[in-house]
Amino acid sequence: MIKQYENFKVNYYPEHELVIWSIKSEGVPNFSIDTLREFKDLTKDLKMMFADNGYPLKYIVSASTHNEVYNMGGDLPYFLKSIKTQNKEALEEYANLCIDAIYNIYNTFDLPVLSIALVEGNAYGGGFECAMAHDVILSHESAKFCLPENKFHLFPGMGAYSFLCRKLNIKTAIEVLNTGNVYEAKEVEKMGLVDNIFSKDSGITAVVNYLKKSSFSFKYNHYKCIKRVFPLQKNELGDITNMWVDACMNLENESLRRMEIIINAQLRKLKYEFKS
Repeated sequence: MIKQYENFKVNYYPEHELVIWSIKSEGVPNFSIDTLREFKDLTKDLKMMFADNGYPLKYIVSASTHNEVYNMGGDLPYFLKSIKTQNKEALEEYANLCIDAIYNIYNTFDLPVLSIALVEGNAYGGGFECAMAHDVILSHESAKFCLPENKFHLFPGMGAYSFLCRKLNIKTAIEVLNTGNVYEAKEVEKMGLVDNIFSKDSGITAVVNYLKKSSFSFKYNHYKCIKRVFPLQKNELGDITNMWVDACMNLENESLRRMEIIINAQLRKLKYEFKS
């Protein structure tokens, strides 16, 4: 019924009227260019399959196949290579694919459903932005959240400004955007970004237990109203990500060295070696 993907694992649970899509990764669990390209196919397939009432669907959930990481965000080695070779077109393609993905998640794939981010591991950079694009964020108590771009003199360009400035007061939003602090799940819940924290459950069990406590009709219409009051247009995301591309192309060598340090730290943690 649901086809196999190279970069995604997709499961449909008709008894719960939900789909869970998870990024598969043997290396750093992030948004690679190939993952983003295939996400366009996943988006089309979801819209096609669930556009009518043939298959009941109320919830679309994003997750990860990696135990300790929801998503590490942008593909830093790809960024570094593109910047060093001054390949602006490569960064533009990457950025535009990110915006397409984020906007489809934000709009729940143009389907009358609720979107849920199941964050069972760390959500950094674009992974944090991806989670914020969902209607609801469910987080394991051990998960951590961070926007680290400032560490290499860049800013998060794929939705962080749009989501944080809508969801938080401006002072708190600027703090999260500026500092690069790592936040515990309970801290992010206190800010109002995380809707529910769980500890004992995992995977679909955590999702189903949350759904049992809430009304789909209320939640669905609740978030539709919020999006009407604080609408987000795709051109806003596009304008900011264009600024991000320009900023990337003008990074100095010190910033690139900092980026490479973070790349090597990520890969050491996952027992990989990066060769620039």
